[in-house]
Amino acid sequence: MIDIASSIFGVIGVVIFSVWLLLTIAFQKNNELSRLTTRFDRFTLVPRWSFFTPDPGASNFHFVYRSRDDKTSASPWLELNLSPRGMFFPLWNPQKRYREGMIELFQLLALFSQNNSAERLQFTAPYIILLNVARKRLGGSLSSQAFYQFALVETRGPSGASVPRVRFYSLTHPVS
Repeated sequence: MIDIASSIFGVIGVVIFSVWLLLTIAFQKNNELSRLTTRFDRFTLVPRWSFFTPDPGASNFHFVYRSRDDKTSASPWLELNLSPRGMFFPLWNPQKRYREGMIELFQLLALFSQNNSAERLQFTAPYIILLNVARKRLGGSLSSQAFYQFALVETRGPSGASVPRVRFYSLTHPVS
């Protein structure tokens, strides 16, 4: 009798922990199952892991830049791809430090922009570095009379499915 009870409890335990493991894996991505789990998980029994930051993947920053021939006509916004994915990305990622540095600059600029005017902000280190990145990316396509600027755009969610929100616009700067 004890053997039957222990085997039934063992099977029930394996089933419960298997379902919990599958829900935990599915809950890491923002999908229909995770929204359903959130609605019914009142005691937060299904964890959502976030390593190294309070909430990674919750928002994505995009660095966009453009040039202007004069004060009225502007080129389309171009985006700097910070996450190029290759076949060996999990093993070899030489762009990781560059990407992390750029994200740190974005966060510093967003923080500084809360307390400073645009005129004061243009003399901060993050602003100057990002302005230089925009100018280098535009490269030889700029004439000496051209202007350029950059912006930081934020999207929410792991896939960037939300409406983009502009977090910061730079001033328009002359090339020369």
